Amino acid sequence: MKKCDVLVLGGGGSGLIAAVKAAEAGKKVTVLEKAKFLGGGMLFASTQRIFGSKWQKERNIPDQSVDFMRKMMDETLWKLDAKLVKNTIYATGRFFDWYSEHELPEVMEKYEPRPYVFDIPIHGQVGPQIDVFHNGSGRFVVETMKRYGAELGVEFLTEHAAKDCIVENGRIKAVIAQTPDGEETFECNKCLIATSSWIKNEEVVRKVLPAFLDAQVENNAHQNKAYTGDALEIAKKVGAFIDWDSFCLRLMGPICYFGDHSDLDKLCKSSFPILINLNGKRFTAEPMVPRMDPFDTGHVLLEQPKGKTFFIFSKNMIEDLIASTKDQGDVPDHDVFGVPRLPDYETVLSWFEKAIEKNPKEAAMSDNIEDLARKIGVDPKNLSETVSSYNKGCKDGVDLEFFREVNTMVPLEEGPFFAVGGMLSTDGAFGGVRVNENMQAYAADGKSLIEGLYVSGDFASGRHIVMANVKKQVINDMSWAYASGFIAGEQLSQ
Repeated sequence: MKKCDVLVLGGGGSGLIAAVKAAEAGKKVTVLEKAKFLGGGMLFASTQRIFGSKWQKERNIPDQSVDFMRKMMDETLWKLDAKLVKNTIYATGRFFDWYSEHELPEVMEKYEPRPYVFDIPIHGQVGPQIDVFHNGSGRFVVETMKRYGAELGVEFLTEHAAKDCIVENGRIKAVIAQTPDGEETFECNKCLIATSSWIKNEEVVRKVLPAFLDAQVENNAHQNKAYTGDALEIAKKVGAFIDWDSFCLRLMGPICYFGDHSDLDKLCKSSFPILINLNGKRFTAEPMVPRMDPFDTGHVLLEQPKGKTFFIFSKNMIEDLIASTKDQGDVPDHDVFGVPRLPDYETVLSWFEKAIEKNPKEAAMSDNIEDLARKIGVDPKNLSETVSSYNKGCKDGVDLEFFREVNTMVPLEEGPFFAVGGMLSTDGAFGGVRVNENMQAYAADGKSLIEGLYVSGDFASGRHIVMANVKKQVINDMSWAYASGFIAGEQLSQ
């Protein structure tokens, strides 16, 4: 049996931050990570929010923390603990200033004052950002925590999956882990659960959102096969409050089947095409994004068969789209909604030809609508009627079926006609143990606290509510990982 002061279950972003913070205070810390490497989803994470930091103050960036908290509490219907929200928001800045002290100077030089990538003016907050999708800052944080943690003597153990725990007098005395060499027991004074998502736990997903299991979903980093929610049984055994009302999957879509930065994605992000389901029918006012929150639209798509759609274009529509981008400048990499300047029609045509060669079930073109429908496996009669009805709305200047804005409506008149597959994406699965403002776990009664047990990251409940299966949150995932891990680390230091 091994012994430590602090045992951290999960070596992702929040777990690493908490472990290093506790070790900095002189605690003997052991981190158990199920995967072969540390970092988890933080290795792919971007788009942080930072509030009240010295970094922002030095750059004369106004502090909007109070206004932001009020607005986000309004959006979550004041159902969240205001003390937890306050601690979280201010912990983002305290974390970043602490992290800045230990990061390499050449990395800190990469940070620029920039708004959160999905911001709208009423939420506006400028903070430190690195090129959000190509060189996200999460991987830098992971490397710094590993380096600084090693200096402090943190024991990082990969391929150690927490499977069970020993409970005495209502608190975790030890955790049993499955290792490459068999089972090993780790005794601890305090324990942090930072094991992240349960998206690959079919039993839980079926309970929370069963339609997700039958949908066509992009295979991304948020669907890591290691995300099986192992800590759920440990939390139950110690008597923690499992906040089932907080369990949800965060969905996005439709996204282009051929990738977020593919050539055809440029067309799919525009406001021009119509969207049809596998029955050949429209189901919403196009475009859903950016009119709707991109994290709401996936739940609209999930209501369709297999969560699947096709973007439908025509030659005249594409020519109009090309013309609309002719005089604009380049779209920045961090603009997730913008459509870049498009090349000539023949080049766009070649994009379809290459995509059809790659996967003819997800891209097609034809001189008539009925044949296009057959190529993508939808009912020809339905798609023909859908296009006719849509074109009539374009002619009449009103869409009485789905209330689309008239200035986005371009008729599907001149062939060839084109189809591009669209599907769901996910930002992960969330919900777990309810915590207080210090990330300490509530007991099953929802009132008392469990001594020595803390929870951080995606498995901690408290920064979001769930409305119609949709996650409404006060802070984004990356910032929550930073803040919750930092707060937990402060508590574990005591």
